[in-house]
Amino acid sequence: MKLELDEIFSVINKVNEAELDSFAYKDADIKLSIKRKGDGAKESVRPSASKRVNPAPQIAQAADGQGEPDEAAGETKTEKTAGITIDCPMVGTFYTAPAKDKEPFVTEGDTVKKGQVVGIVEAMKLMNEIKSEYDGIVEKVLVENEQLVEYGQPLMRIREA
Repeated sequence: MKLELDEIFSVINKVNEAELDSFAYKDADIKLSIKRKGDGAKESVRPSASKRVNPAPQIAQAADGQGEPDEAAGETKTEKTAGITIDCPMVGTFYTAPAKDKEPFVTEGDTVKKGQVVGIVEAMKLMNEIKSEYDGIVEKVLVENEQLVEYGQPLMRIREA
């Protein structure tokens, strides 16, 4: 049995929607284990030794054969590691505003509060609000409006206030 990328993401989204702490699947060829970390903000995929399945950010990178995952995300390693980042919890399309004719949720220099919506990621025709986990100031928005984003990709950098 071959497990396709979209099937893996579908399982991850279903685990997240059901707010499960963990999920495991095993057959002769595949072992898939998904565990939510801490407050459940991120999932991880742990493959068996018999079949290698990388977490989402690296799957896209390996599929298209482009350099380091940081480079594939369009940022330098210093941009990713400097300050606190709000990372994408899923694969999808990032939107900076609730509609094309509306103002962005946040722009660089804006002050944000913990729980404030800073963007939307559309995944499988569902709009998922991305909320800040920190109080602070938006130093840099690292992705463009309507850009395809990967699981774990930094969306913006926040300086704690």
